[in-house]
Amino acid sequence: MRTTFALPITFKHTSPARVPFWQKAAILSAILAWSVNAIAGNLAYITNQGSNTVSVLDVESKKVTHTIEVGKAPVGVAIARKQQRVYISNANSQTVSIINSRTQQAIQEIPVNIQAVGIALSRDEKTLYVADWGGAQVVAIEAAHPEKQKAFKAGKTPSGMVVSADNKKLFIANRDSDDITVVDTRTLQTLAQIKVGIHPFALTLSPDGQTVFVVNVVSNSLTLLNVDSYQTSTIKTGQHPYGVAISPDGHWAYVSNNHAESVSVIEIASGKTVKTIEVGEFPEGIAYDKATQQVIVANWGSDTVSIIDTKTNTVTNTITSPKLCRSFGQFILETK
Repeated sequence: MRTTFALPITFKHTSPARVPFWQKAAILSAILAWSVNAIAGNLAYITNQGSNTVSVLDVESKKVTHTIEVGKAPVGVAIARKQQRVYISNANSQTVSIINSRTQQAIQEIPVNIQAVGIALSRDEKTLYVADWGGAQVVAIEAAHPEKQKAFKAGKTPSGMVVSADNKKLFIANRDSDDITVVDTRTLQTLAQIKVGIHPFALTLSPDGQTVFVVNVVSNSLTLLNVDSYQTSTIKTGQHPYGVAISPDGHWAYVSNNHAESVSVIEIASGKTVKTIEVGEFPEGIAYDKATQQVIVANWGSDTVSIIDTKTNTVTNTITSPKLCRSFGQFILETK
């Protein structure tokens, strides 16, 4: 989808080839300002693995504003708000695509030479981490110089990742070794290896920065991992959980249950599921939009995105997206 904008700017008696530089700059600035003002709310970046595209969803207006071609089989998303960049992991082309989040154009593709699935960004946006789904390593990439890359050890089949609030630790979910690797972000050395449930996949951090939530796909559970002590506790979920989003107040966990085609609403303090919400087929990526108090769910099997109103815990909108949408990671850009 291509979005065009009409500009209320005219230049009399001046051919396009002879427009002065300052007028061209004014036109470009007006285009950018117009496009930003046209966005109603935050943006959700939906990776469409089956069509090699990313859909840009305006969460407030509930409309897809752009569809962007990226690498082959895009899966993961990492948002660099200050850089105005969105990083997309492409599993089959073994690359990372960079999207300019102001123009919504793909501007670069970084070769990483691994099966790129999990992706995360450091808190200072200087380092990008890409997990090797086909191996037992993660690649650290300098955002300013993407050709500078360094691989370091993880567990078997690393997938989801998250960086601690103080930017000192990287947590890596290792699906096939059933554990979490904790890495020192300065030295890239392993600090701890922590056993969790069977097939840990997605990770997210609590709003207070104290807890890493680990989705255990085969165990049908969440592991709550303390970022300092590494102590753990467990909460049951629905069948085959794939992703988790935490409410801004830290009270509720929303878990996408891939095989149950639902989202569990879990009270974290009690560990009890208070509601189960039917969504599309095989839901995967899930994120909480603070501005609208909505949860966004990418449904891989039905090629749709479900929008849940968290005040009522009901699906209010279902939006079509191209084939096999996933959105693995933190995929909402706060625009304002």
